[in-house]
Amino acid sequence: MPLKNNKRKNKLIICITGPAGSGKTTLSNYLKEKGFCVILVDELGHKALDMEKEQIKKVFGNDVIDEYNKVNRKALRKKFKTEKDWEKLEKITHPAIYKLLLKEIEKSQKRVCIIDAAILFTIGIDKLCDVIIKIESPTELLKERLKKRDMDDEFIYEVLKKQKNEYKGRFFDYTIYNQGALNDFLFASYSLIKKILKDFHLEIS
Repeated sequence: MPLKNNKRKNKLIICITGPAGSGKTTLSNYLKEKGFCVILVDELGHKALDMEKEQIKKVFGNDVIDEYNKVNRKALRKKFKTEKDWEKLEKITHPAIYKLLLKEIEKSQKRVCIIDAAILFTIGIDKLCDVIIKIESPTELLKERLKKRDMDDEFIYEVLKKQKNEYKGRFFDYTIYNQGALNDFLFASYSLIKKILKDFHLEIS
């Protein structure tokens, strides 16, 4: 099977997406242990916040910057009252995230790169992907996991609503259902990754 993104030095780019709390990062960490190049877009987002902190401070106020001159993500969350507030932040951070992602892909010596990204289409990451896998999980399970990340009910509602809109009408090559049984989820996911590599005549490196 030919690669879609010949501009990426003939690397296979597998993108894993799905709502917050669905198990993306658990799977990504597992794949990293197996030797894969794994790029966490959430981590790039944290870097982008600090790269663009002056613009963020200008738009959202001085109180989103902590005593270490870093963006306080918890304080920033409280600024998201409307969809327009999210859009203001995305306009600032998404271009930076995309540039950081390209650098990470180019830097990797691996033949296969796996990208973990909840927000895939809005940033334009989907255009880099040869294969897109979506992970789905029951809504109540998502909420339960997100509460453990110190998110309040209102913020969880807004995040899940936004991500639901992100996926609406989009195409995914594969969907994995994570019902909460970790071993089953990892086995099904790893089996799928091996199938994809076989389809592209590649081996796990």
